[in-house]
Amino acid sequence: MIFPIQHIPGVGDGMTIALDAVLHVLISHGVAIGLVTMLTLFQTLTYLGRGAYWAFAGRALLGPAVLVTTSVGAITGVGIWFITGVLAPEGIGSLIHLFFWPWFIEWGAFATEVVLLLLYYYFWDRLARHRLGLLVALGWGYVAVAVFSAILISGILGFMLTPDGWPWGQHFRQAYFNPTFVPQCFLRVSGGLALGALFAMTWTAWSFKGSPDERGRILRLCGLVFLASAVVTAISAFVYFSRIPETYLTHWKFAVATSALSQVPLLLPTANAVAALFIVVTAVAAWRGRARPCRALCLVTLLLCVGLVTEFERIREFVRGPYLLPGYMYANQLLLVQDAALTDRDGPLLPDIRWLDGGRGLSRNELAGRTLFAANCGVCHTEGGLNDIRERLAGRPLDGVNAIIGLTQELGPFMTPFTGSEQERLLLAEYLYTLTNPDSRLSGPDHKER
Repeated sequence: MIFPIQHIPGVGDGMTIALDAVLHVLISHGVAIGLVTMLTLFQTLTYLGRGAYWAFAGRALLGPAVLVTTSVGAITGVGIWFITGVLAPEGIGSLIHLFFWPWFIEWGAFATEVVLLLLYYYFWDRLARHRLGLLVALGWGYVAVAVFSAILISGILGFMLTPDGWPWGQHFRQAYFNPTFVPQCFLRVSGGLALGALFAMTWTAWSFKGSPDERGRILRLCGLVFLASAVVTAISAFVYFSRIPETYLTHWKFAVATSALSQVPLLLPTANAVAALFIVVTAVAAWRGRARPCRALCLVTLLLCVGLVTEFERIREFVRGPYLLPGYMYANQLLLVQDAALTDRDGPLLPDIRWLDGGRGLSRNELAGRTLFAANCGVCHTEGGLNDIRERLAGRPLDGVNAIIGLTQELGPFMTPFTGSEQERLLLAEYLYTLTNPDSRLSGPDHKER
């Protein structure tokens, strides 16, 4: 392991990445793609002579859209790179080597998005007076680049769950044009458009200053786009999940609801059905131009849609456990081939870890045990935070902890196998035992100086 092992205490790695990633997806898809598409559509209707109020609505929403996209959206996007680069450098390094050109082009597309969006914003008033057709073309040009960017990233994200035959064939086409690439493209674009229509619908119901008839017309368009996009999103999601290996999908309830709530089998299906019902009812209310019902329905539906986005991202990230890259790399960034070699020769892991956190007041055995915990378990478990390892092992004797470490992959579908020698397994067991029994002292032999 070339890079230092870093984990987020308390909150944990997964939750840290999720909080940033879900917010970024909501903005990069719902605002940057969906909402700006709706604003461009509004401006196009004005260009076609359907009324100036369409442009008024688009202009009022453009400023917040630009601000959110170029600030929070851009920061959270860079934040994903920063967080994953720190927490999973081996995984990100492998993905960059494999997908260098798609990612390079995607970054170029993102930079183009920002330039076009800023031009669209700053030249709106001038072009709206003198060259309205050019303004419309500029808006649709931005939308095309934003959609292209979403398509580019879909191949990489799909690979992380369905790498097809790449671990064995090592062909770029297998990796990028993987089984979930096409449905994910439709899912992300249609889902973003649905969110954008819902954002525009919510603003129109609450803040639009035009006449009731004008508000009703905008609501009807938003409701139609919202319903149509939601239907395409649902179909795309069905196709997407149908192409995920069944061994992964069997864990989706556990992945989303965690171990406690997953014991209530109807909880998630019921919640999803309620969300779908609110989506349909809200779309129909908007389609009929009913502003007052839309005001309450939009807010609830918006919260439910945020929950659906979170659920999708949670499933996509969690069900592939114990892998970071299925068939190639475990979630703890240990390669499958490396792990197999270590198992075959019963060799130690510690000599392959080039960076150790010396800590303060730790004995050699404690340092070795903590390092082995960080390398094998720290990507999912914390000491005193979310998914606390002390709660999992409370009350177990040392021999029991040692036995559990030896068969982790058989205890749960998300757990990685232990990597290291028999002596290192005992060091890890003793370290974990002391976490739940603070009065005990490590008794195993010190790890040799390296």
